[in-house]
Amino acid sequence: MPQRATRRSLNNLLFSLFWWMIQKISPKQGDTLLYWGLRSGAFPSKVRLDPILGIDLFGNHFNTPIGIGSGFDRKGNVIDDLIFMGAGFGEFGPYTLDYEHPTTETFFLKKDQAIVTQSLGFKNPGLLKMIPVFVNRRYLPNFVGINLTITAASEGENIKLGHHMTYDAEFDLMTRKIAPYCDYITLDFSHPEIELSSLVSDASAIVPLIKHIQKALSEAAPIQTPKLLIKLPLDMTPLELPLVCQNMVTANVDGIIVGGPLSLFHTKVHLSKPIKMGMITGKPVQKYVTETVAKVRQFTKGKIPIIACGGVFSGQDAYNNIAAGASLIQLGTVIRFEGPGVITRINRELATILRSKGFKSVKEAIGADFI
Repeated sequence: MPQRATRRSLNNLLFSLFWWMIQKISPKQGDTLLYWGLRSGAFPSKVRLDPILGIDLFGNHFNTPIGIGSGFDRKGNVIDDLIFMGAGFGEFGPYTLDYEHPTTETFFLKKDQAIVTQSLGFKNPGLLKMIPVFVNRRYLPNFVGINLTITAASEGENIKLGHHMTYDAEFDLMTRKIAPYCDYITLDFSHPEIELSSLVSDASAIVPLIKHIQKALSEAAPIQTPKLLIKLPLDMTPLELPLVCQNMVTANVDGIIVGGPLSLFHTKVHLSKPIKMGMITGKPVQKYVTETVAKVRQFTKGKIPIIACGGVFSGQDAYNNIAAGASLIQLGTVIRFEGPGVITRINRELATILRSKGFKSVKEAIGADFI
């Protein structure tokens, strides 16, 4: 048995080195190899987590606040492995109701630690195709969420989708289909190119929608009802943000996710390459996320738990978001650049920072910037 364990550790090390070399030569090929390695168990396995990282939230105990955000796993086949390797939770998706495969161009900007995606839709298998996957993994103890979104054709409360459904009817259908197979559901309004992102500031539209989905969740999964989270866009104006936060409080959502991509067209982000169009994730969005987390914490008066998503590349980045008001942190782009071992590094760095500042738990540090 020890010989097998030694052989497996050696194989893990050799694959990790091979992936690192390929990623340096061609980030796109490295990205493909990364997902293959995760699915095949080629990366190092479970690590011990420092007890100081534990936090209780949503009726669950998280061994660490560091989790995996949506956008990293659309096929439902790597998040459970990442949780085994040290992540505290994960979020599958984003998913639309049906299959979408838009033409997509992706730029890996190593100098900027960013990824730019040019696409007019959400590349995903479609939620209906994913249901058997989620049914089969439901026996696992991992705390996971499912991110739901839609591609809208026009603005307004009566938005019609390609299959002649309104946005509220589509969210309702997706929610009822998937509610029994996850711990939380995220309604994602964060993408700048979705016309629906403007709804979060319209109380007459967003509050009834949230109430409707809350009812759908309780009816579809009455015994273990998933929590309902709303993912907000980062490009909200100073006038919109207080209104949005008040709407979230009024609707009594279980949590808010702050993050998602930023539009290069609407955002002043200086990059090493002259790319003017597309959605950017990674290090350049970090300051936007932390600043928005602090404002959401302020305008909601700490009544709603916040998850920070975007631009976290170190334990210090994670701590900055926690001190600004976030309870949990989601990673994504950093794993695609540095591999899954970065989860262990960020956990270790965050634990060291918490102790150095005299905190005995993550909970004590939440909103520390306001104290």
